[in-house]
Amino acid sequence: MKHILLALLILAASALSAAAQNTGGVFPPNVDEGHKSAQYRVAFNTDTNGFAQRLHYQQAINGDFMWRVIGQTRETDSSDVDFDFLQAELFWELSPENTDYRTGVRFDARLRDDNRPHQVGLNWMHQWKFSEGWTARLVGLSSVQFGDNNADGIFLAPRAHLSRKLDTVTLGVEYYGNFGSTDEFTLSKTGQTAGPFISTKLTGKTSIMAGVQIGLNNAAPDTDLRLWLTQGF
Repeated sequence: MKHILLALLILAASALSAAAQNTGGVFPPNVDEGHKSAQYRVAFNTDTNGFAQRLHYQQAINGDFMWRVIGQTRETDSSDVDFDFLQAELFWELSPENTDYRTGVRFDARLRDDNRPHQVGLNWMHQWKFSEGWTARLVGLSSVQFGDNNADGIFLAPRAHLSRKLDTVTLGVEYYGNFGSTDEFTLSKTGQTAGPFISTKLTGKTSIMAGVQIGLNNAAPDTDLRLWLTQGF
């Protein structure tokens, strides 16, 4: 299984394409003191050959706060690897350690170029641990745009995650929604996707995740392949 997942990562990373895809995650509220990790993500749309790459590094400040910095590239008509955005994030876990329910907030600041709007965000995270290895997460994202060509209103988006940890792998399903701006609240004109994923450890501090997101409406891509490679320190 580990060799299959690694081969899929290499194949996807060598693909050619034309537009950026969803590299986001259903992120947990957990902040573990001493944590340090880096992660590479790639997303590939099999319908449009859309391709995006993302690299981030995160480090806990203490048992309550953690910072993360993200860089993402996209493909454009003039470049195979073009700057998409740079984002800084601050996680703040609000719940006590070692509880079945954990919650927290995340503050975001995203910078773009090419006369695209920047944005700041506030996100609320929830996680529940159940018996027999089950985990559920629910995230509510909110953001506002500023700068060139910014749109009015507050942009809202939900995400959900359900998984079960087995002996050597974790199996699960995730949902990514988008409600658009409060100035034009809609579901039919914004992308809604869902699909399964599988993750496993390659070594003690190295893990890999492979998944697919399937469009639930006409505004979403039909199929979006996703691969993540994580290295702890």
